[in-house]
Amino acid sequence: MNRGAGLARSGLGGHLFNNAARRQQPRGQRGQQRSARAATGGGSSSSGGPRAPPASQASTAAGSGGGSRFGWAKWALLPSAAAALLGGVSHALATTQQAELEAGHARAERSLKAAEHWIADIAQQPGVVKAFDAAMLMEADHAILEDDHMFSAFVSKGIVDDLTGYYSPQQRKFYAIVSLGREVCGFPRIVHGGLTAAIIDESFGGLLFALKQARALNFWGPAYTVQLEVSYKAKISAGRTVLCTTEVESMEGRKLWMKATVSDGPEGQVYATARALFVAPKPHKMVQDVGKYLLRRMFGCA
Repeated sequence: MNRGAGLARSGLGGHLFNNAARRQQPRGQRGQQRSARAATGGGSSSSGGPRAPPASQASTAAGSGGGSRFGWAKWALLPSAAAALLGGVSHALATTQQAELEAGHARAERSLKAAEHWIADIAQQPGVVKAFDAAMLMEADHAILEDDHMFSAFVSKGIVDDLTGYYSPQQRKFYAIVSLGREVCGFPRIVHGGLTAAIIDESFGGLLFALKQARALNFWGPAYTVQLEVSYKAKISAGRTVLCTTEVESMEGRKLWMKATVSDGPEGQVYATARALFVAPKPHKMVQDVGKYLLRRMFGCA
């Protein structure tokens, strides 16, 4: 067989002959052909179609195209996402606060329920009289208390849920039963020590007033706190119902010494103890103070 004919039939010969023919072409002509192929798409693939761009170029093009179409989406969705996040946090906080509020009410109800028996025991003691309760403190025309009185404010502002006072003439004791509210804390859920001291001081005032009504004092007219010493024994939880018991320690002229105990009932845990000195002003000063008080009550004078 002719070697040339075989190569021609296989197609290889034509390829070799074409290469030989191209080599015989001038260099300038071959350069022009290459430039023409580059301008029309870079030549042909083995299948006759256009060559595919490199993978790196394809991915870059796809990325730039995706960015131009969807890059704005994250900025458009950002406010909505932030609002949803803040809304979720706000809802969680509101739910937590509501749960804490309900738990506080439940604790207060349990404490008051546990105190009912000793409250009844105090009220049923022989000779014990009720000095005041929350309704009396809220009266606009109270016989003694004015509208700026602390115990009245405690009730009207919700600092205490309930407040009742009893006096025992036989023992010369005054019992203040206080159901504390929720917003009475310094440290979370713990009653502020200043409020405890204020309750003690006002309970001393209740005893002083009861002693005046019973004419059991060596002086007449008002008396003022000169010294108050408080010893804190245990923490008081917010919402708790406590008992402040005050009694006379000694009397000497215009001086009245009293002592107090804040506890979880007559036989319960002691939260604080206190001792106070009240002193009545001298007669001429007392007349002035009583005169000012009567003017306020009758004519509203300052």
